[in-house]
Amino acid sequence: MNTIPVEVYGVLAYLLLCAGIAILTRRTRSFSEFSVGGRQVPAAMIFASVATTYIGPGFSVGFIGKGFATGYTFYLLALTYAVQTILVGLFFAPRLAQFRDCYTIGDVMERRYGKAAQLLSGIISVGLCVGFTAIMGKIAGQLLHTVTGLPLSVSIAAVTMFTAVYTFTGGVRAVIANDGIQFLAFTVIIPFLLLLAFFKSPVSAAEVAAQAADLTRSGLTGLTGIQILGIALAFLLGETLTPPYANRALAAKSAAESRQGFVIAGVFCVIWLGICATLGVFARQFLPADTMADNALLAIGQQLLPAAVYGILLAAVVAIVMSSQESVLNSASVSLVKDIIGIRGNLNDRTELILSRIATLALAATAVIVAQYAPSIIEGLLICYSIWAPGLLLPFLLGLYVKRTKPMAGWLSMLVGAATSIIWQTVLKEPGGIPAILVGLAASGLGYIIGQMFGPANTIREGDAS
Repeated sequence: MNTIPVEVYGVLAYLLLCAGIAILTRRTRSFSEFSVGGRQVPAAMIFASVATTYIGPGFSVGFIGKGFATGYTFYLLALTYAVQTILVGLFFAPRLAQFRDCYTIGDVMERRYGKAAQLLSGIISVGLCVGFTAIMGKIAGQLLHTVTGLPLSVSIAAVTMFTAVYTFTGGVRAVIANDGIQFLAFTVIIPFLLLLAFFKSPVSAAEVAAQAADLTRSGLTGLTGIQILGIALAFLLGETLTPPYANRALAAKSAAESRQGFVIAGVFCVIWLGICATLGVFARQFLPADTMADNALLAIGQQLLPAAVYGILLAAVVAIVMSSQESVLNSASVSLVKDIIGIRGNLNDRTELILSRIATLALAATAVIVAQYAPSIIEGLLICYSIWAPGLLLPFLLGLYVKRTKPMAGWLSMLVGAATSIIWQTVLKEPGGIPAILVGLAASGLGYIIGQMFGPANTIREGDAS
């Protein structure tokens, strides 16, 4: 029986739901509402929004694929991601939430290091978010291409631009409202699929466990010690307070609400990644060994689910991809306006709101082009991580705590760290197998020390956080 109409109807039903939410949340009248939701987001929504961002394509579709290919290898390495989310909740997000007049990471960097640091922060943040949007757009585009037969480029553009229009209308409030819906949908359907795979497995649970152990051993032995360290460090630092997460901290009602939301999301991450990796392992009992890892989720869903329910899965996958795209597009547009276009601070609220909405569409169109060249899910994320951590994270975190910062420390750390990481992985091709994130972080740290030691004294205003 041809199940395509059912699948298409499921996806279209989701798109209509998104449109309805956009209409209900389009009462955005100020830049503050568009960018940080009026700073009134409670802990429960912080948790759901943060969790939805990471259970998206990278940590669901991607980790199911990695479980299929290498057992629990990447689950073990990515536990550092859960650790960082908890640490962010305990130490960094509450600190960031105290910057009540800041809208972006660049705003905070300007308070601590000056305008040059703000501009570099904006460039790195916008570039990173375009990269994330492109990776997610390619995933959803491939799905739409498979279901409808539309050309891949058209499918990528359709999903990404629809997401942009949705984000355009309601800003972060619409994004967070939609995150809650996607969180509920995905956290029901993926565990349900795992239960089906468990009960329908043609082999015993003991045999599956033995196969998982073999795959994990093989996956770990295929990596050198320095590669294992690099991947674990990438998951630990690569998304620490990236623009979408920093945006959630800034949007929280209070430091306490921010702390609670992030800590709960970190604990949930341990459970969720385990579910995804286990589903990937069970998928090997139903799928050919040469199945593309990134296609494992949809392939196992098609094998085990009734046509109508499989259509819901397709809609849920599109939903979770779009939800993650919404977050990064909103963060990118706000950063572009505050940290690059309006760096002199001479734009009024209405102009900032209009420009942010236009930027949302322009950045989405850019991501559509970049998506044509995006690699596989996890590999693409690791590339982004290797630029973010050396390029911005170190001076950003130190800026939250170091009392007397010098402008040169901020911009030199970012410039040297990002440039070193990019050159190491693109030009030099990671000689000796040493991951770019390690070399970039070392360079970033050296740049910070040099700036603090030899840079001129800080004459800018101090940060608002105490």
